[in-house]
Amino acid sequence: MKYRKLGRTGLDVSLLGFGALEIGRNWPYWRREKEDFIRPSETDAIKVIHSALDQGINFFDTAPAYFQSEEILGKAFKGIRKNVLIATKCGEWFDGEKSVYNYSYSETKKFIENSLKLLRTDYIDLLQIHSANADIIRNGETLAAMKDVQKEGKVRFIGLSTDFEDAALLAIESKEYDSIQISHNAINLLMSKNVFPLAQKSNIGIIIKDGMARGMLSPKYSDIADSKQKETIEQLMKIAQKNDLTLSELAISYVISSLIVSSVIVGTKKIEHLYSNVSVIQRPLLSHDTLNAIAELNL
Repeated sequence: MKYRKLGRTGLDVSLLGFGALEIGRNWPYWRREKEDFIRPSETDAIKVIHSALDQGINFFDTAPAYFQSEEILGKAFKGIRKNVLIATKCGEWFDGEKSVYNYSYSETKKFIENSLKLLRTDYIDLLQIHSANADIIRNGETLAAMKDVQKEGKVRFIGLSTDFEDAALLAIESKEYDSIQISHNAINLLMSKNVFPLAQKSNIGIIIKDGMARGMLSPKYSDIADSKQKETIEQLMKIAQKNDLTLSELAISYVISSLIVSSVIVGTKKIEHLYSNVSVIQRPLLSHDTLNAIAELNL
């Protein structure tokens, strides 16, 4: 495993982070009719988590919205809490059927206390606002609760997770957040133009989610209904083959080839997929020609 600094936090996070969504909640949503939509048993999930630890992964990303994820991680980390870095979130939770959102001061504190209980810990390494939009950043109520809990020693660092460029830019400009978790992959380069350079200038840690486009940059792409999207991915497959990579390996290689990226969060339910993902970290970064070819596909 390789490690990079998470911006100004000084934390050394594994370049490949473990996304705990798939072990706690049925996923991905666009494959409801497929066998791999169902989450693994708790026993199998813990085996995957321990395999991740064995591979040198120390950064685990979870959330109340990932249903049973926090509880499973809490059990898996029994006796080894100090060996891992846990990032969780607040503002969104899953009731078994749908996501529910509440970013108020009082509910944010409830989120945090419940996460601490489920994770069986007395502190969270990185607390992030989940699905943050610009209005939530401007309002500041969620941040105020996070800051107060941070003063109590229950949270070390503060960040946010967002799909919106304006929210990411506002957060960076506020200087209140230590990290941002944003969507970025070989078919979605939106954040790389403005958010990446501003975050780097402010020494804000960049965590990448959706590096595999929620499973679309994997063999699952064959089930995609959108013909244009599918055509783009097929072109990526050709680029992958030229580099002696699978589509999934190209997806990870593409993200980590940006040196300002601290960690890419990749979720998996299977140990063999985990090993394959980790092996990519040991390969050389993609060449400028390959990166340019991917960029051209997104024009």
